[in-house]
Amino acid sequence: MERVSETELILPSLFLMDTWHKGITTSELIKELTEIFQPTGKDVEILTNRKDTKFSQKVRNLKAHNTFERYGYAEYKRGYFFITNKGGDFLNKNIDFVIYLLSNGFLYSDLKSSFQKPLLKKDIEKTPKVFDENVLIYEGTQKIIRSKTYERSIKLRNAAILKYTEKDRIKCKVCCFDFEDFYGDCGRGFIEIHHQKPVFMFDDNESEKTIKDALGNVIPVCSNCHRVIHRIRPPYLVGDIEKKVNKKLYFCR
Repeated sequence: MERVSETELILPSLFLMDTWHKGITTSELIKELTEIFQPTGKDVEILTNRKDTKFSQKVRNLKAHNTFERYGYAEYKRGYFFITNKGGDFLNKNIDFVIYLLSNGFLYSDLKSSFQKPLLKKDIEKTPKVFDENVLIYEGTQKIIRSKTYERSIKLRNAAILKYTEKDRIKCKVCCFDFEDFYGDCGRGFIEIHHQKPVFMFDDNESEKTIKDALGNVIPVCSNCHRVIHRIRPPYLVGDIEKKVNKKLYFCR
């Protein structure tokens, strides 16, 4: 697994700076970014004769290499990082993308690769468009991402429901719970969609292709299983929860 890069840390760092209105120190960035990314592999190895891990050293390099100043996204004053107007504009442009990644607790490898995409040269002028039917419940962000994200997400949700519906019924892929079977007509077609990997695109013209590709990364789950999957960060693997459930069930489907 490749180690985390400085560019992959920029957007989540700007998010933290914006949240910490008083500014944020390097030590605080290390603590918060470690909590966000939950690094694994070589990035958690302790450096020789140092207290830092390879991950925390990369965070320190944001200051040592003047990474934020190079982009004009933040300034370092009196031991604190402060987001600039340019950094705020860049963060606001990508805020739904950031919230999507942070709220779904994706695996370390997925977070690293995803956070770098808005900073790639070919994509720098484009905004990642996310697919997440749950964005409407994120308190404080409704006005920012409500309509367009919801419209895209409904298309993906409908495609996933169509794919996983059998004999006009859709069940949880983990425990086989059928809302219609339990609740009757008011439960017909109800299900939640779990994103196993991030789903986003840069161009509206990619919508159909993105949805087609994404169907292998999303699955229908009941509300209980969805909550249990996301009970820890990174989330439990669907297969692990399914094994636990199957020990309790003699048959499924």
